[in-house]
Amino acid sequence: MNSPDILAFLWELGLILVAATILSAITRRLKQPPLVGYIIAGILIGPYFLNFLAEKTGLNISFLPRVDITNIAMLSQLGVAFLLFSVGIDSDLFKLKKVGKVAIIGGFLQVTLTVLLTLLLGRIFAFLGFLEALYLAVILSCSSTMLILKLLSDSFAINTLHGRLVTGISLVQDALIVLFIPVLLDFSLISNIAVFLRFILSGAYLLGLALFLNRYLYPKIFSKSTLNPELLFLGPLSICFAFMFISESLGITIAMGAFIAGLSLSALPYSFEISNETRGVRDFFVTIFFVTLGMQLNLFYIPTGLSIVLLSLAVILIIKPLITYIICLFAGYGHQISLAAALILIPVSEYSFLLASQGYSHGLLSTSFYSATIFVIGISMIITPYFFKYKDELAEAFAKFSGKMPSFGGEFFRRNIKRFDEPQSLSSNIVIVGGGVMGGSAARFLHREKPIVIDHDPDVIDALKKEGFEAIYGDAENKLIWKRINFADVKVLILAIPKFDAVISVLRYAKKVNPNIVVFARAHSFHEAKELYNANADFVCMPEAVGSNIIVKEVAEYLHSGSLARIRALHTELMHYLEETSKKHEKHHFKQRNNLV
Repeated sequence: MNSPDILAFLWELGLILVAATILSAITRRLKQPPLVGYIIAGILIGPYFLNFLAEKTGLNISFLPRVDITNIAMLSQLGVAFLLFSVGIDSDLFKLKKVGKVAIIGGFLQVTLTVLLTLLLGRIFAFLGFLEALYLAVILSCSSTMLILKLLSDSFAINTLHGRLVTGISLVQDALIVLFIPVLLDFSLISNIAVFLRFILSGAYLLGLALFLNRYLYPKIFSKSTLNPELLFLGPLSICFAFMFISESLGITIAMGAFIAGLSLSALPYSFEISNETRGVRDFFVTIFFVTLGMQLNLFYIPTGLSIVLLSLAVILIIKPLITYIICLFAGYGHQISLAAALILIPVSEYSFLLASQGYSHGLLSTSFYSATIFVIGISMIITPYFFKYKDELAEAFAKFSGKMPSFGGEFFRRNIKRFDEPQSLSSNIVIVGGGVMGGSAARFLHREKPIVIDHDPDVIDALKKEGFEAIYGDAENKLIWKRINFADVKVLILAIPKFDAVISVLRYAKKVNPNIVVFARAHSFHEAKELYNANADFVCMPEAVGSNIIVKEVAEYLHSGSLARIRALHTELMHYLEETSKKHEKHHFKQRNNLV
């Protein structure tokens, strides 16, 4: 690449980041999902909008900067890979193993049924030829792992039951669409067992390599990571690129290789630190991906493909969610979780862009068909954050309809979540939202008061129930849970979850029902603390501020007295606690690795 090419690339990259920053700030100000801002930024700096602007205004806008998508394409692909790498680190193989059977069978059934129904409807209602109808069916059948995992990660819902379900199903869909890409160009590959066998063996090899490295090599590499912080950043990135290179050489997408690389690191005691260290790299590439996605949307050339657009919207908004809902329901995950999974799996896969581009470049798809499908893929990604945001309200509305069907509430449809069933009405003097480090510690300290603990991580709920606590599985923003708790009689509410919007929602509801309730909350910034106090929280704790105050206090004490006796006593006490906690943590991870092998 010569100097002019490098300058052009840097200019295009800078334009993408500036546009993303401005639109993200605007959407956040309007309390809209930031992903919508990224996509709109891409539309505004994309070639289709600029050409439309020149055509309608008659102005010469050739001086405006343009972005060549081909120059940014590789960075966009890295966005998909690094998001999956980050999610792999946070996912934990042991937890995914619990929903593996449902994910594999359910993902295969969902794709198969969606393809068959869409193929039939495309032939009948959109008057498409067999090949175009088949392309449309495959394009719409798979969901965007990139967007789904981004939404789950941002809302701290990766480890929820519906989070694990959709993660597993979407990865199965990715594997299937990777097989579809060459098959749609050469149907003779359908009968070629060697292609499918090679794919399965390649995936098994990568997983086996990941387990081997996790057990025998990683502990030696990362054992001294606390003494070398750079290792926590450069080491995981090197592993990620190594797995991407191996997967590419095996004929598997680099995104799948990156995900397996993340999984290989997930069982390490340092996985949380690794995830934090690499998050900045992930966010950088993810932003580029969504802006690039918006640049490919042609909103002004779809009239000739209107029938395709309407059929596609019917598939992604009705048919595909209904199929997913029924599959999860029959798998025993109940109405609430099944509907949440169905709504989250609405967005069409980013790999569908590759599939549509492949068909168009080989002359198999018309221009109107290609433009219509690209438009639908983009629209599905724009509207999904809103379905995700209001999934509880949609679930409550749908519950009124499905409640008329007694069989949907039967034990058969709830067999995998029966352990989370709780009485219709719950009562306690203390309610704790969030059973993690802070909430769990508060619950154990207040165990004699028999507090109610709410959390959306099934493993946290199982652990608390084994200890004898009244623990409820569910999202803190779920109004159905609010109605089951008699907040009018609650004296103390402790809000210990990281999701600020959920904290505010619960706080306002509790104060409305019971103005005398005393609320203790956690904030991560001064702005959050101010908002919580404005919402009538009684006590707000900022762990960072508390920590800095304690350090300043101890420094002042030492300077005043000149004695280290107090500090050494605290040091001994803290080291004893850390050693005990570290032993439990290592025992937990050792047990998980044994369960996997």
